[in-house]
Amino acid sequence: MATGVAGTASVVRMAWVVCMVIAANAYAYNPPVDTAGPLTVRIEGPEEVSQLETPVPVRVVLQNKGEAAIRGTIELKVIDRWRAAPSGPVEFKVGAKGSATQEFTISAGKGTYSAHYPVHAHVRFQSEGQSLVAHPIRVFQTKFESAPPASSVSLAWEPFSIRDGGQLALWQLPFHRSVVEIFGQKPQTMPVGWQGAEAQSQGSLHIQDVALAGEHREAVLIHPPWAKGRVGTLAVEYPLQLPTAKPIVLEFANGMTPDGQSDGVTFRVRVAPWDAPAGTLGEVAWERHSAAKTWQPAKADLSRFAGQKVRLQLESHPGPKNNTGWDQSYWAEPTLVCGTPPQPAPFPPAKDDGSRVLGKVRCGEKDCTVRLWPGERGALDAVVGFTCGDQRLFFRGFEVRVLGARLDDPRSPIVLEKVQEEPGGDGYQARHRFRSAMGTFDVVGRLWTERDVLRVKFHLENAPKPQPWRVVYLEDVAAGPWSRPIVHVYAGPGNVIRRPEAFDLSFDGHRLATSFVGLDFEEGPSMVQGSDLPPTQFRFQPEEKHASLHVGHEGTLTLIPARNVWDGARVWRDVNDLKASGGVEKAAGRFAFDLWGGHYGPSAEALGHSVRYGLTDSMVVWHNWQRWGYDYRLPEIVPPNPALGSTEDMKRLIGICREAGVPFALHDNYIDFYPNAEGFSYEREIAFHERQTPVRAWLNEGRGAQSYRYRADRIEPYLRPNLQWIREHLAPTAYFIDVWSSASPYDYWTADGQFFSKVYTRDVWRKEFAWIREFLGNQAPQISESGHDQLIGYLDGAQTNHLRVGQPGTGRDAWTVWNIRCEDAERTPWFDAAHHDRFILHGAGYSSRYQGGLDARLHGIFSDDYIATEVLTGHPGMAPSPFGRDVVRKYWLLSDLMRALAMKRIETVEYADGDLHRQHVRWSGGGEVWVNRGQRDWDVTDAVLPAFGFLARVPTDQGVVGASVVRRDGVIVEMARSPDRLYVNGRHMVDGPLAIGLAVEKSEDLGERRFRMDLRWQADAPIPAGWTAFLHLVDPEGEILFQASQQPSTFEREERGAVRAAASSVIPEDLMQPGAKYELRAGIYHRASGERLPLAGNDDGDRRLRIGHIEVKADGGRATGIGWKPLEPQPDPILARMNPEGRPIAFGPVTTPGACRLTRDGDCLVVTGLPQTGGGKFPVAIHWSDLPWGLPVPTQVKAVAADGSLSAAEPVRREGGVVRLTYEPSMFQYRLERSR
Repeated sequence: MATGVAGTASVVRMAWVVCMVIAANAYAYNPPVDTAGPLTVRIEGPEEVSQLETPVPVRVVLQNKGEAAIRGTIELKVIDRWRAAPSGPVEFKVGAKGSATQEFTISAGKGTYSAHYPVHAHVRFQSEGQSLVAHPIRVFQTKFESAPPASSVSLAWEPFSIRDGGQLALWQLPFHRSVVEIFGQKPQTMPVGWQGAEAQSQGSLHIQDVALAGEHREAVLIHPPWAKGRVGTLAVEYPLQLPTAKPIVLEFANGMTPDGQSDGVTFRVRVAPWDAPAGTLGEVAWERHSAAKTWQPAKADLSRFAGQKVRLQLESHPGPKNNTGWDQSYWAEPTLVCGTPPQPAPFPPAKDDGSRVLGKVRCGEKDCTVRLWPGERGALDAVVGFTCGDQRLFFRGFEVRVLGARLDDPRSPIVLEKVQEEPGGDGYQARHRFRSAMGTFDVVGRLWTERDVLRVKFHLENAPKPQPWRVVYLEDVAAGPWSRPIVHVYAGPGNVIRRPEAFDLSFDGHRLATSFVGLDFEEGPSMVQGSDLPPTQFRFQPEEKHASLHVGHEGTLTLIPARNVWDGARVWRDVNDLKASGGVEKAAGRFAFDLWGGHYGPSAEALGHSVRYGLTDSMVVWHNWQRWGYDYRLPEIVPPNPALGSTEDMKRLIGICREAGVPFALHDNYIDFYPNAEGFSYEREIAFHERQTPVRAWLNEGRGAQSYRYRADRIEPYLRPNLQWIREHLAPTAYFIDVWSSASPYDYWTADGQFFSKVYTRDVWRKEFAWIREFLGNQAPQISESGHDQLIGYLDGAQTNHLRVGQPGTGRDAWTVWNIRCEDAERTPWFDAAHHDRFILHGAGYSSRYQGGLDARLHGIFSDDYIATEVLTGHPGMAPSPFGRDVVRKYWLLSDLMRALAMKRIETVEYADGDLHRQHVRWSGGGEVWVNRGQRDWDVTDAVLPAFGFLARVPTDQGVVGASVVRRDGVIVEMARSPDRLYVNGRHMVDGPLAIGLAVEKSEDLGERRFRMDLRWQADAPIPAGWTAFLHLVDPEGEILFQASQQPSTFEREERGAVRAAASSVIPEDLMQPGAKYELRAGIYHRASGERLPLAGNDDGDRRLRIGHIEVKADGGRATGIGWKPLEPQPDPILARMNPEGRPIAFGPVTTPGACRLTRDGDCLVVTGLPQTGGGKFPVAIHWSDLPWGLPVPTQVKAVAADGSLSAAEPVRREGGVVRLTYEPSMFQYRLERSR
């Protein structure tokens, strides 16, 4: 055992190397400090390391607050290829009330990644007879200029031969090299197959799909060297044996990034002799300087090089000014065309000659014949046609990708050696033999009909043996282009999109959450396309008439022609053979409490209030409880975070729900593995990209903590011990695992180059959900985030995120909008058309994601917009609080309806007069729902639906259940009715905005980017003492850019009338741009709670008033001063959806401006109002004979207080057949009954 030296005076002085920074007060992750008993231990060490095999100093500092000396040991632990010295426990002694330090070094071995690494200090000692351990952890980042991978793929560098009359897609060649030349330095030749950024200059090369002006192309992306003044040029070169046939032409297109203001690059095609020294740039065969941001087609004649071995080079040079700003340049689909290649057959085929019938499928009342015309490349370029009466629809072939190359493309560098048709039972089957750089392999394609659908499956046989970092598998399969234009696309949780421009929709719970899509064609049948494996994406390219799921690995595609997509979705529901998992029926129909904050004890009390108001057909998901805080230091999650209460408090919280029959789910996560967690190791636990770098997962911005993605094969050793502790100590009755149904299952590599497919990942997630449900017992519902459909049968449901199509803003919520340009679009119940009875989606999204930057009051989780989407899809309601007026209101409005729709199926969806915003949904069992998502009122049956209004009627065995948001007597109101209950809400204002406003009376430019404002608060309602003004200067999305300060900022006493104050601010230097505008949004908040007062005026939805703009004046492109422009006063839009005048509304049996629920309790009528902390009393008039229950006319009324106590009975007020009640807000409910 190495022995340390005690005392701060004895610190060994070391030379702290350049690569290390001591930062005692600025940390990413939690500070590296821990306290055990009287001893506090801190690690001082690097924030960043940039050199391999170089000792880096680390200091452990010990502080003893006790009255006795402490002796013990310190052991420093590191992971993977790091080494600590000394390597074992080191003895220490620290005196009473004293301190000590111990010096260590750590070193990164070769093969260490540019990532985040922990250093742990385990400090063991005795104090007052107890064995204690302090365990601080420091996490630092590594950034190595060149970190060679532990193993690399070996690619031969030899000329690729092109046959006469052939074509070659250069960008698909796996063997290419890049030449990086920094001006004035010797060119550097990168390894064969290299993609990435050169470390010193950041000159980069990537190969990927690029869209310019909506037109997608596969492209070679080159950015010339630029970083740290190292400006230069970059070329990619391909080794070729050119044929003797002429002409030889290189066809391509160039473009520049649409971002920024590049002065362009000089694009050059060069040809160097094969045997020229490495780094040689060859003869220029073509060049053009361009800054165009659209595709610019071009050709280069290379005929003079026929028959030669050459290195063909594509160069992106920064141009005559050597200005590399925004110089991301593109070479789109560079293709060598040699001689005269054969032309493809006409499409669509004019005759049936040469075709064969695959079978017949049913399309509405018609039989639809499915034919196939084999192509030159077998099934890959075959034409498939559907003849449904007088409608004909075709698609041409399949896009199939292996080793990065398109096998269906005759330009592919993977050579098709032969095609052989094989007997495959019914249908068509062909074997395609290919030759690649890794060897030969067979692709077998089969098409057949069954159960009124067309099935398509491709799989590999005789593939080369996998190598580290190199595996032959089906990377992508998709249907080819269609013969007709597409009018509508249906996809994801639910959007219908009319005549969209080109877009890609990745598979995840927020976007392409469905493994099936719908297409409406011009003058053709509709088509539903589905996949049994997780798609990568849905791609839509209208110019090419391409619209298809793209699916990797060996799955089965299903194509379903139908009269309309809703018929097709029903067929897909029947033929995909998915079954509901064990917890579906328990989760179905239940209202969801989606709780992200709060302490265990007070939240238990709040949930108890909700139980008292009858909110028991529900479930609770509790997100923030983990040992180290939300999404931090995972997977270390137990015991519960003591900052939020004790373990006993958490048990009581769960117990209250269990007693009420409410399933309670704890939030867990096995996607984000943090470097400071026990067991973390890149080499054992973390997934890697194919480029041999670890996959980053979520960034916890609040703590500056980066997590990394689990290997799916390493989840179980962490998940199951956690669940064993949780079941023993907490016993939840449901469970929530984050991300697994939000992110797509993923392909990944291990640190040593083994490949695991996304199918493997999906199946691990499936298995673990099934195991947890069985382990917790009683079919405990399994819930996840967002909800894609690849876990159906194992996962019971999810908290959906039903995003809209539109033009996103530029703020933090921009990603929550599908950025698709189109003629029109609307949310629609696409997911639920196939899966409503076997996968339970709750709500319409986390509020900020659903509203996507819009006003939360009009589009957030309690808004009519949001509720209309829940009703449209049949999703049980969701609320983010354990109790409150809006929580109870939403439950009373929706709960009976969602119980009636639980486990039902959608039969069809109709758009009234083709209007996508007016939807009529028919359910199995006779249920009907009308939803108006347009801006104009819609008259349906006997109701008027305003914007975001709805009407729902569902027959049940006990009677009809209904709910509505309608316009009555000119007022938007809500109502719900079931055989047992009646809920009405005249929407009188209870907690409306306070009569407090703000104006800027004067603004003054103080120079040097400073300005001053004279403010006037008009407080017709009192501003409470102790509350504070805030003044945000924001961008167009409402994101805070900087703030102004009011003096004094806090209202020290209650204020009324005109309250004047001064405010000042400084525009940050980078924002002092000529012509810039920054909107002032202001409000009043409570420093301790963060609560904001609702103020009267133009509210932005976040309880901030929109006041005006600070403007940077300009003259000749120069900032000359600061001005002010007020906004015109606008009426608060929320008032149009309320009843601010408090007009009584007739709801049949009840007339009231207020909100209450009537229930029958034997011969007694119970009237319960929505909870309210403000507002006054309101009248309730009950037309007794119109009640549906035939109750005896009451003679007395008893008030029930909030504590459950009953008041003395008082006589009922009756006027004719009307019983009148004045509802006091302090009362819980009233009981109307006959006296005994």
